[in-house]
Amino acid sequence: MRKLFGNYRVAVETVVVVAALVGIRAVLWSIGLEGISTSPLTSSIVAGGVFVMGLVVAGTLSDYRDAERAPTDLAAGLYAILREAESFEKKWGKPDLRALRERLIAVVTTLRSDINTGNTRDCQAAVEEVGASLLELEESDVPANYVVRLRAEQAGLRKSLLRVYHIQREQFLPSAKAMIYTIVVVILALLLVTNMGGLTESLVTLGFLSFFFLYLLRLLNVIDTPFKVGQERTEDDVSLFLLTEFMVHAQAAGADAVPPEDVEAQAAVVEEQLVEAEEVQAAELEAAAEAEEASP
Repeated sequence: MRKLFGNYRVAVETVVVVAALVGIRAVLWSIGLEGISTSPLTSSIVAGGVFVMGLVVAGTLSDYRDAERAPTDLAAGLYAILREAESFEKKWGKPDLRALRERLIAVVTTLRSDINTGNTRDCQAAVEEVGASLLELEESDVPANYVVRLRAEQAGLRKSLLRVYHIQREQFLPSAKAMIYTIVVVILALLLVTNMGGLTESLVTLGFLSFFFLYLLRLLNVIDTPFKVGQERTEDDVSLFLLTEFMVHAQAAGADAVPPEDVEAQAAVVEEQLVEAEEVQAAELEAAAEAEEASP
């Protein structure tokens, strides 16, 4: 049920606004303001709005597709470092696997924390902290080319992490987005005072076109911030389930410690624990912000 509502959340919220606009149009009609008659100019304005919105949505979707690759690249890099280090530990007794696992898990937890707060970069420090385990390998008997390979994986983590930060913060052509908001407002205002040939025709046309434009605006907002965690996450947001599953494997000892059929169930438990911690973190940040505002 929650998944179904998540898929139609934007549509339901848009319908509420559309219903309000249709109600306003009905009231205007009832008091005698039937509006202006339709013309080719009206159709051209609506068609122009559809064209411009299509261009911006198409451009923003490319960023969304790029965002979907970031968790996969992060998880692949984390798995590579962990599995290679486990092999090295069996042969050369280095690195300290317990410390390495804690550092790799910290990459995931701090990334979620950065997404939750929106203005922190703790995950960058966590990625750099992984270098302590790699330095331990450099000072051991592990061949240098093996360590270089892990350094490359660490660099890949940095690259994917910076991509997440960039996509999460930057908007696709803010000026174009502002123009779209202006165009949508103009079109909706025009539809509110246009007579489409009768009350029924006017209400139906306003309802359909306003739903179309408002839905696309809401969709742009969803795409602009593709990463969310905790209770705020919906089915529209990029999932971090691969990173959660990595935590399950990292918390276990050894590559085969978690049966494949149990990974999903254990990942769900870990996800619930992370959500609870993120809710506490959000409450603490909100309380701190309120205290700062209240202080003289």
